[in-house]
Amino acid sequence: MKILIVSATQFEIQPFLEVAANYPDCDTIITGVGMVATAFELGRVLHENKYDLLINIGIAGCFDRNLKIGEVAQVVSESLVQLGAEDDQQFIPIEQLGYGKSKFQSSLLHGENIVLPFLPQGQGITVNKVHGNADSIEKLKQLHPDSCIESMEGAAVFFASDKMGLAVIELRGMSNYGEKKNRATRNTPLAIMNSNKALIQTLDFLPDLFSKI
Repeated sequence: MKILIVSATQFEIQPFLEVAANYPDCDTIITGVGMVATAFELGRVLHENKYDLLINIGIAGCFDRNLKIGEVAQVVSESLVQLGAEDDQQFIPIEQLGYGKSKFQSSLLHGENIVLPFLPQGQGITVNKVHGNADSIEKLKQLHPDSCIESMEGAAVFFASDKMGLAVIELRGMSNYGEKKNRATRNTPLAIMNSNKALIQTLDFLPDLFSKI
């Protein structure tokens, strides 16, 4: 099985790169930050190469205080929450406008959902700007009460997997809470270290998972 590991920046995946030679069936791609850069790079690479599984890894903001800073979650759904139109105080999602799709679920592998039993699962949102304003965060929670993990690339990977019919796993380390910027609670190095440990654990777990599917 051929796997493509997708990260926005090299520092988010550096610990894995140091042991990547142990995983010859895995390629890595550094896309750049944001959904546009990620979509472009994935389009280019998936046009030139064939893969069975995409794994997106990186840091994220968290709106669920039950998740600790540094903890890693498997994101099982993604939403492009800013894709749509404003009608005064009302937001109209792209589905309601009739022009596309903004919500994506993890793609299936041989008809089965990929669930990593050693990680908590959560719903993600993908944004163009990281939320750090109390009013915008509160509005976001009202519109998307079940979404707890914020990134700038996740939905682009899910979109590519949906279009290409590929399975996808997203691993996100919680680097900060969704709040006004607070250096006291932010811990990016811990989130990177733990998400890379989770990536290696996932790669070691997949052969056993595949044998049962």
